[in-house]
Amino acid sequence: MLAIITVALLCCGCAKDVEENLFCQVSLQAVLPDGRNIVSLTVDPSLPGNLFRNLNTGINYAYPVFVNNVASLRVKKGVYQIGFDGEALFQDGSHARVRFTAWNTPLTAVNLLEDNQTLSLNLILLK
Repeated sequence: MLAIITVALLCCGCAKDVEENLFCQVSLQAVLPDGRNIVSLTVDPSLPGNLFRNLNTGINYAYPVFVNNVASLRVKKGVYQIGFDGEALFQDGSHARVRFTAWNTPLTAVNLLEDNQTLSLNLILLK
């Protein structure tokens, strides 16, 4: 019995410590159907449908400002419900409301499980 315990301790002692990254660096790329460049896109966190929610923890992250179609944030790895309405500013100074709904329900949620992930957000242009 002592020999089994000794072997078990030796095996555990020789194992290499593996540190798992609990966070994902997410790059969000906004894409409009007409291909226009969005200079700035802001999402109002107070609107109830604007979600970047981790379904595992219940944490709802605030969207960063998109600059030249891109935004980045660091979140805990998990399954995410993502959807929003936002205000886009274009190079000519015009504004428009845009919407993203592809992953806005628990059934359509997206997995963010890698250390780094890029999500392409195909936006709907609202009039």
